Amino acid sequence: MIDFTNKTTLITGGSSGMGLETARRIVQAGGNVVITGRTLSTLEEARSSLIQTDDRAVDRVMISQSDTSDLDSMAKTLEDTKERFGGLDNLFANAGIGIFKPLSNLTVEDFDKLISINLKGLFFTIQKAVPMMNDGGAILMTSSWTAHRGVAGAHLYSATKAALLSLTRTLALELAPLHIRINSISPGYINTPIVEKIGMSKEAFDAAAAQVPLDRWGESDEVGTAAAFLLSEAARYISGQDLIVDGGLVGTHNYQGAEV
Repeated sequence: MIDFTNKTTLITGGSSGMGLETARRIVQAGGNVVITGRTLSTLEEARSSLIQTDDRAVDRVMISQSDTSDLDSMAKTLEDTKERFGGLDNLFANAGIGIFKPLSNLTVEDFDKLISINLKGLFFTIQKAVPMMNDGGAILMTSSWTAHRGVAGAHLYSATKAALLSLTRTLALELAPLHIRINSISPGYINTPIVEKIGMSKEAFDAAAAQVPLDRWGESDEVGTAAAFLLSEAARYISGQDLIVDGGLVGTHNYQGAEV
């Protein structure tokens, strides 16, 4: 059983989907959580949802309206976290975006936006968080199944996510003397609010599910459970690794190029 009592975890992109479900697992296990997002109303709804999970968590859940690509706002979030909870034990760098276009349609603006959020913002959030983790801790980054497979139209997105696999391995060596573990998690097709937001058709949804050996999309709580494990002391001897949570998709030859 995982235990986060007296542990503080910062989750970027924590107001919905996989980030929120990870926060829920941590709250249920007695931990403090700080969740970030760009929309205040969504953050407030997330906070209410977490408190409903455990009404004793009212003082253990903090929200921070910030943008991962805005380095100053993330620095402010870290300062506020230290002031509220006295420090930081774990970081889940989960915030990210996806832009999926043919090579000929990608713009410089698309490139800069993906790099700014998925790589630059994440990297410097980790850099600023590490000095706060004086007693060791754990860092987790959200990569993607597309970092492990070729997916047409996802080339630049996939490149930003593949970069995190390299960061996982190299930072695991650099941070080990500080007793900080770092891992990544690669979700497959996960049924998050983004799926509905982008307007994926039922046909495309079902076609994607048919390619997964377990014959379905994953749910946010399934990724949240895996993420909480990697951040917990139960995973204290795991570092420099990537956990693929995809129902077997990466290992199959059945992939037919459905929408990501």
